[in-house]
Amino acid sequence: MSTMTYPMRLKPEEKMLFQTAARRKGVSLAEFLRAAGRAAARSLGAEPASLALSRAGFTLPEQPGKTEREKIRSAITARHVSR
Repeated sequence: MSTMTYPMRLKPEEKMLFQTAARRKGVSLAEFLRAAGRAAARSLGAEPASLALSRAGFTLPEQPGKTEREKIRSAITARHVSR
């Protein structure tokens, strides 16, 4: 399922720059813009703490819970990890 968040209008010169960059990477313009948006969101810390922790391979052995996911959730609930 996908959602349109914000339709964009680009100036012709901006469009050409994005299209050229997308062609160089071998992806469509839409996928190039999605990837750029995801990278920008990650750099701002917009992803959930649990996802960031799991991508980093972070473990919380001292936290209660049987699975890694439960440990991360309990840490977030206890505010040992910022949300």
